Amino acid sequence: MAAALSLPRGLLQSERFGIELAAVLFFLVYLVMIAIRMPKLSGAFLKENAAGTDEPEFVILGVTLAAVVICLVSLFQALNEKDGAPLPEQILAFASVALGWLTVHTMAAIHYAHRYWSPDLAEDGTGQDGDRRGLDFPGTDMPGIFDFLYFSFVIGMTAQTSDVAINTTAMRKINLLHAVVSYFFNTVLIAVAVNAAVALL
Repeated sequence: MAAALSLPRGLLQSERFGIELAAVLFFLVYLVMIAIRMPKLSGAFLKENAAGTDEPEFVILGVTLAAVVICLVSLFQALNEKDGAPLPEQILAFASVALGWLTVHTMAAIHYAHRYWSPDLAEDGTGQDGDRRGLDFPGTDMPGIFDFLYFSFVIGMTAQTSDVAINTTAMRKINLLHAVVSYFFNTVLIAVAVNAAVALL
């Protein structure tokens, strides 16, 4: 509260600052909640609680796209504002992009875990319990949250997979969407970095 009161009055009245602050708080709360739960999100726990670990796909997609748009538009506006945006607003804009990127791929990891362990989404095949769960993790039959985070963030950083095999069409569709979003998000981030460098010259 004291920090907020110490900010310039004009900054507190800025609509963009309010949006950026709300986005940063949303991302932080989500990431902290997931971080607190991580130690218990083992393969065994996820297998028993798959139905309660996910949100509907349209919700995930909507939040993801909204996060990308809000963060990037705010950052571009802050960088290109005449006479420059206030420093706190620029810091918030950069923070919202970084936290938004982390949130997007963490949400994707949770969704991958849900689809993998949900018995209703498994397909007939030769995998564990006689079915195919969409992903094949080398070295483990009980992937936990860190396995899914690894898979998700590799896509987020490279727009491709590494040693994890995808073995169902349904999972390939989700992976394709994730890779496309990641590619364009990362492309825009490069453009933002160039824009920021030019603005500092």
